[in-house]
Amino acid sequence: MPVQLRDPEVFGVTADSLTVAFRVDGDAGAVDAEALVRLNGEPVATSLSGAATRVVRIEGLAPDTAYRVEIEVRGAAAPARDEYFPEAVRTLPAPRARRTASFATLNDLHFGEPRFGGRLTADHEYGEEDEGFPLLRAEDSDVPYWRSMNEDAIAEINAAGVDAVVIKGDIADRGLPEQFGWAREAFAKIRAPHHAFLGNHDYYGRHNGAGEVDGYALLGQAPAPRHFELGGWRIVLLETALPGDHHGVFDGDRLGWLGETLAETRESGTPTLLCMHHQPVPHEHRDSYPNSIGMLPEHSADFFALIGAHPQVKGVLIGHTHRNRVRRHRASGAVPFVEVNCTKDYPGGWAHYALHEDGTFRQEVRRTSSERALAHSTRARHCFRGLYRNFALGSLGERSFAAGG
Repeated sequence: MPVQLRDPEVFGVTADSLTVAFRVDGDAGAVDAEALVRLNGEPVATSLSGAATRVVRIEGLAPDTAYRVEIEVRGAAAPARDEYFPEAVRTLPAPRARRTASFATLNDLHFGEPRFGGRLTADHEYGEEDEGFPLLRAEDSDVPYWRSMNEDAIAEINAAGVDAVVIKGDIADRGLPEQFGWAREAFAKIRAPHHAFLGNHDYYGRHNGAGEVDGYALLGQAPAPRHFELGGWRIVLLETALPGDHHGVFDGDRLGWLGETLAETRESGTPTLLCMHHQPVPHEHRDSYPNSIGMLPEHSADFFALIGAHPQVKGVLIGHTHRNRVRRHRASGAVPFVEVNCTKDYPGGWAHYALHEDGTFRQEVRRTSSERALAHSTRARHCFRGLYRNFALGSLGERSFAAGG
């Protein structure tokens, strides 16, 4: 079989950068054939990597400019254009105001997860391997994939030099003390201040023989809800888990606490971002997956209305669903509700946020690009009869955007 150029994607875009991902395969898998990336016909980067997937970041671009992206490999046919590899990509407009801070988020790290893939069971667990349903096991490599994916994402966040890191739940796969211990060891390597809160998996210790496990204490973190200030913004961390259940809740004291907190930032005019684990769900979508495991719709309606009453809320940042998706809800106006892919499988990575003094912010999802991380995330892409890519990746506009103001 000749060399083939496969799975090209424009993965991320900012005002001055563009990131592409692709594979170069021969008869036995990935090869180190030279790949040339062109923008508007001009060569801008060369890749010789033999990694399962190559990730190339091109910087120094002009804002608000259309670029035709081409990838060339000698002997390989030009890749077809599709929603992931369009004819042209436009960089984001230049910011209108000074950037005051940046932070990163991680979510759905699942320390200690024994396997990923197979056929999903009725209760959404990873089942047995079957034709079209590959199963990836933690023991398949010398270092469990959950450790390598999380540690390498943290190394990239450190290299990015952010001012803070927020970890949006599902830290310990089964809520076990040793899993929180592994996570704490990894988080100790984060150079910036980090702020973690729990998701539904973090409370599963009661189902796995560990009884009541205090994940916050084991991580050395103050419990959510709470908030911190960053670059003239307030970052609010919310607790949405109902211990022992998969779905989320947000009523009573939780809604009251948030209302009081938002009243403070509205009075002070402080731009605000909310971070939470479960996604709120409109009533009409309650029965579709993964909405069926999101926040209860009756609680979500009140949540949407509260957000809509507070224009200083610029975005709601979410985990849980293992996908990139941005939704807006009529009751909340233009506020984006932003789901980000998980750290531990496909596409595997983290999100970078830039905060600006005019109340705008920017998101760029970044794919963890160490060779071992790319080897695992490339295998995970083919899970669930090859449909996982479409579920998890989302559109370019759901991974990279400007919002707020």
